[in-house]
Amino acid sequence: MRTKSKSNIVGEPVKCIILLSSDEADNWDKAERKENKQLNCINKYAKAHNLIPMYIYRRKCFGYYEMNRIFTNMLKMLDSGRADAVLVANTLSISSGIADAYHKVGRVVENGHRFFSVDEGELKMKIYNPKEKGADSDGN
Repeated sequence: MRTKSKSNIVGEPVKCIILLSSDEADNWDKAERKENKQLNCINKYAKAHNLIPMYIYRRKCFGYYEMNRIFTNMLKMLDSGRADAVLVANTLSISSGIADAYHKVGRVVENGHRFFSVDEGELKMKIYNPKEKGADSDGN
């Protein structure tokens, strides 16, 4: 007897941009193989959670400067309405460290978009902001 699949964490389809990144610095073939493995995992996750991949960015063997350039271009695409979310295999794979990971997720969420990771799920960054509507004037 077949069992029902897990329910989607996203009700309606969400258009997303896939960002692939390997830790290879020298071997272009290895980098491509690792990114292809990431893409397979990401596609399974996207199918299970009602995410629609629209664009795919690959870092290959380029350094973090190139990753930051790609990330900036990706934010412009999100802001122009071509997609609504970012989808990665692992947040630290696109970052130089934990602080950079928080910065990147924060930039996506701050602009009203969503950030999904296969390993961590949806990252929301729920931080109190008194400037948002509905926040009390006394900070509660």
